[in-house]
Amino acid sequence: MGQAGDEREFRVEIDGPLLANRGGFYGAGDVRCRAPAQTLAEHRYARSAIGAVVSGVFNYLTPRGDAAVAPGAILLGNAKESFACLHLDSAGNRRAVLALDDALMAELAEDLDCAEGRFAVAAVAPGRATAPLYGAIRRLARDPRPQEERVVSVTAAALALGRRVRRRDASRVEHHRVRDVAHEIERRYAEALPLTELAASAGLSRYHFIRAFRDVTGETPRQFQIGVRLKAAADQLLDTKAPITTIALNVGFNDLSYFNHTFRDAFGQSPRAWRNAA
Repeated sequence: MGQAGDEREFRVEIDGPLLANRGGFYGAGDVRCRAPAQTLAEHRYARSAIGAVVSGVFNYLTPRGDAAVAPGAILLGNAKESFACLHLDSAGNRRAVLALDDALMAELAEDLDCAEGRFAVAAVAPGRATAPLYGAIRRLARDPRPQEERVVSVTAAALALGRRVRRRDASRVEHHRVRDVAHEIERRYAEALPLTELAASAGLSRYHFIRAFRDVTGETPRQFQIGVRLKAAADQLLDTKAPITTIALNVGFNDLSYFNHTFRDAFGQSPRAWRNAA
């Protein structure tokens, strides 16, 4: 999953800082470049990487083309590719970044028929169309929990920029397999069910599984599992006297604040209000 030396390490640049390892699938965090204005800072990507520019104005120079970059832009880098930044002010720049697993890039390259799993464009200017991608990168960079499903979707969207990609529709047999996996999630909803495991059960790649699952259920696998957990929690709140924290843990939520927030979004009430209104 990594570069020679230590497959568990994730860096954006070969000479850059280590990023937090998110389950071995990607590294995430914020990075800064403080090179003086009008000084060319030259680097080389260690891994394929996606960055959302939070602050800084600079020229981004790559073998795939150059771009004038401002906050809100998306930067895309290919593994081992050289690049340079020429800052136009003295503030440097700050980016929310994802350093990506080589195996994920190879898998998506096959799914999307992208040459060797390499990004086609170097940068995308800030705008309404790319705002969702910017927001997703920023959230992933901050989230301490591995978010394999989101990273697959974000990376696929980034690989599609600047090219026409092949999007294979799932067959009836594959839809049947996905339904079987959905039933398995309903039975094992409280367990940690990695996307890799679920996709393998359906005999599909991670990206194709997410798309097929959404076609069948209207939700991603993660959204579906959370929905099943919330329904189970709602029933336990009404049918038992177990403490709310115990119920949250029983159905698979390890973060009580996240459970409360998600429950309120789904049912319009806090777990306590839901129980008391019965």
